[in-house]
Amino acid sequence: MKLERYTKQIRVHEFGEKGQKTLASSRVIIIGAGGLGTNSANLLTRTGVGTITIVDDDLVDLTNLHRTAIFTENDIGKPKSATLVEKLKTINTSIHIEGIQAHVTRENIDQIVKNADIILDGSDNMDTRFLLNDYAVKNKIPWVYAGVAETVGMVMGIIPNETPCLRCMAQTIPTTAPPADFGTFSLIPVIAASMQCMEAIKILLGEKPAGFMLYDIWKQQFETLKVQKNPGCRCCEKHSFDFL
Repeated sequence: MKLERYTKQIRVHEFGEKGQKTLASSRVIIIGAGGLGTNSANLLTRTGVGTITIVDDDLVDLTNLHRTAIFTENDIGKPKSATLVEKLKTINTSIHIEGIQAHVTRENIDQIVKNADIILDGSDNMDTRFLLNDYAVKNKIPWVYAGVAETVGMVMGIIPNETPCLRCMAQTIPTTAPPADFGTFSLIPVIAASMQCMEAIKILLGEKPAGFMLYDIWKQQFETLKVQKNPGCRCCEKHSFDFL
């Protein structure tokens, strides 16, 4: 690892050379290569995370292009994970980047994420997120939830046994599938991904996540909710992993 590449980053006193070396030895798994996943993968590649694995079973679509800085019109119809990996490898050749063409299920999740230091959520449905939550809590792997809706981004870092899990606050997050005409403003996935990556980096460095963060780009309003653990949570308190 050539530290001079990250000189400006290392000069940040909260981070430093120790932080850079920690990132270089870390393995991040990103589930989903849409608006959130592509932006998070791009940011972490440039930040210097040592190993990044991107998991997605979908193909690049025209409607993906407005909310990612990576895919182009020439990529339409190509596998998202493999295409993203190919492009990211041209950005940073000193790290290891791999793609997995798969949809994460209870049958394959262990094989895909068991060696992760942290999991980043780039999925687009709550069933997958609850599956990630159950697996992460059961196996004590930190993960960072992220979601976007219209002009709002939502992010929460989760450390098993230390913080509330996603199911502690399930009543706060919509669990039904969005309608077909569900909108996403192009700028909010970039911002949500930046927030998600910052929480992931902090967790990797041993810091506590901020809580449940919401940012409305249209209203330019930011809020952090200090969520409490739900003593009746079936996942992190009762260890009933219903989605596994």
